[in-house]
Amino acid sequence: MRDAFLAALITFVCSAIGLTIIYVRARDAQMDGVRRELLQLARTSAVQVDGDLHRSLTSPALAGTADHLRALAPLIRIHRAAIDIVDVYTGVLIDGQIYWVLDSRFGSPSSQEDGAADPIMTAYKDPDAVLQQVFETQVPAADIEPRRDGQHAYMSAFAPFFDRSGKFVGVVGVDMVLDAIDARMTSIRAAFAAALAAVSILSLIAGAVALHLRRVSAGIVKKLRAARAQAELNAAEAQAAGRAKSSFLAMMSHEIRTPMNGILGVADLLRGMSPDPKQRKLLDILAASGESLLRIINDILDFSKIEAERLELRPRPFELQGLLEEMEHLLRPQAHDKQVKLVVEAADDLPVAVDGDRQRLAQVLMNLGTNALKFTDRGEVRMGVRLLESTAGRARLAFRVRDTGIGIESEALPHLFMPFVQLADAARHRGGGTGLGLVISQKLVNLMGGTISVETGRHQGSCFTFIVDLPLADTISTTTTNTVSPLNALSILVAEDNSVNQTIVEAMLRQLGHLPTLVANGREVLTALAQEDFDLVLMDCNMPVMDGLDATRLLRAGSSGVRNPRIPVIALTANAMEGDRESCLAAGMDDFVAKPVGIAALRAAIGRVGKGGSPEGKIAAAR
Repeated sequence: MRDAFLAALITFVCSAIGLTIIYVRARDAQMDGVRRELLQLARTSAVQVDGDLHRSLTSPALAGTADHLRALAPLIRIHRAAIDIVDVYTGVLIDGQIYWVLDSRFGSPSSQEDGAADPIMTAYKDPDAVLQQVFETQVPAADIEPRRDGQHAYMSAFAPFFDRSGKFVGVVGVDMVLDAIDARMTSIRAAFAAALAAVSILSLIAGAVALHLRRVSAGIVKKLRAARAQAELNAAEAQAAGRAKSSFLAMMSHEIRTPMNGILGVADLLRGMSPDPKQRKLLDILAASGESLLRIINDILDFSKIEAERLELRPRPFELQGLLEEMEHLLRPQAHDKQVKLVVEAADDLPVAVDGDRQRLAQVLMNLGTNALKFTDRGEVRMGVRLLESTAGRARLAFRVRDTGIGIESEALPHLFMPFVQLADAARHRGGGTGLGLVISQKLVNLMGGTISVETGRHQGSCFTFIVDLPLADTISTTTTNTVSPLNALSILVAEDNSVNQTIVEAMLRQLGHLPTLVANGREVLTALAQEDFDLVLMDCNMPVMDGLDATRLLRAGSSGVRNPRIPVIALTANAMEGDRESCLAAGMDDFVAKPVGIAALRAAIGRVGKGGSPEGKIAAAR
């Protein structure tokens, strides 16, 4: 009997606690539903308020005017859409005081029930923490608990609204009476009392209920385990998809660059064979088109790496003056072709050297500079950098590119940094491009911890400015020479499996006065180096039998029987993804050149390896 009593008591207590929890959760669910509905109504009302028109309603004398009624119309529609809504209104904050402006009860037949509408610019005296919070944060919010007003309970929700330029104007409020919810909660309380009275009956079936709950719990656990297993499977598939995407991009980069090397290489070679003016013009068009295609490929690859958050900055010390001189050298031909004045200027107080990713800074400046020249038919393009401040070993630099071109309409500015979007005026004026240049520039600047902005107007030109903080660096020498001191004819071993690229590289080397020997894979490289003396190796990375990386490792190890393990090796490869250069240098190569390669780039690479601090450098040392 005692055990039965204890069981009944325990069942009663547990049932009472359970019913109380159910009641509280039911009430909370009702309140959460009301809050969500109110917040949605507040947001909907805020979207429909004309912020610019609202600013003009500053006096009670404007009540009933056309502007007042037009501004009030969407609030009245919201008010009439739900029977529990008693008021929809707007307020503004002036000098710390909240004033009501619009009130949906204005002129309403139900205004006697809901109360008279507040006049325009009525001061709100009562403290309201939620309303004040929305004014301060401009984030929609609703009451946590109902408010009491006489015999009725109600809740309010508030949402900010803005003018067409995106500036904050005021707050929309929505009041909902909770009479219907109170009636439902009264019914729930009555059911709760009846349930407590029937607890003794429930004790008789407690065992059955417990068994049922155990089965339900087991089913839930089973479903949770299945869901977890599915989530782990989905995560594994997502990781595999990411790896597949990276492999695909690397493969596409390699496969596209290989034929591009043939196209641009042939054009470069033919231009060096003294063609007549008409032929040179056609070759220039061919080369320019190929380089344009290559820029598009690079943009797409960069964008993919940025979207996958796999692009990393590689900061190193560099001189700002050298960076600007490089930009002027690269942009000058385009400016000359369009007869547009190009001015590249640097402030006198700039630090000599900073520590940053020079390649990515140059990419941003090049994107902005080519865009400026592209959309400027007359006038000038100015590129410059100035020092904003220098503190604690860091320099805040402002890079600016200003043009006198067609400009950008204000309506198009929100779309300016969206991927694959070309503005209408720009597309009609020039066409072409992927729509990724500005997107990549913005993301690169953000990756550097900086910001980018634009000042522009239709037919008023554009001025792009980006600001970055960079550590100061010791003075360094960044002077490079593109035309190297003449070297004796070098015996160069070329490892390349593609017949087109073999022909191109061989012709370029012969035009530079060198003696090339061709092999098709890494194994043949080691065999040739064991049998003959060479001055230099140009090594492709992806080759059959043995790739260039493995061949270089074996060469440097000195265990492959080669005559000179220290011979300079230059990677000449279509692998141009992030990390490929580092992989080549880590394998023991001395330099890296990405395909497609021109005669000037090939000459410069041979010169860099050949100089090593003196005209003969590493090649002389290797001999």
